Amino acid sequence: MNGYQYLVRRNRLIFELDDAVRKLSDLPEPERVAGTRRLEAQFDLRLRQLYTEVAGEYPGERKIKARPIDDPR
Repeated sequence: MNGYQYLVRRNRLIFELDDAVRKLSDLPEPERVAGTRRLEAQFDLRLRQLYTEVAGEYPGERKIKARPIDDPR
């Protein structure tokens, strides 16, 4: 994977998360917060997978740590 492909895939993940969170905006507060946290946890897992794929080629990206799944916010 080259740098361009990596950036495109990372940006797609970000936009997918943003779209999914936006769809939750009509829900009541507790459901929206719970749904947002669930979506962010899924996003973090997918982002870690992407980082793993490019770790050898772009070691600087591995310095960015994803939020823990049990982030209490």
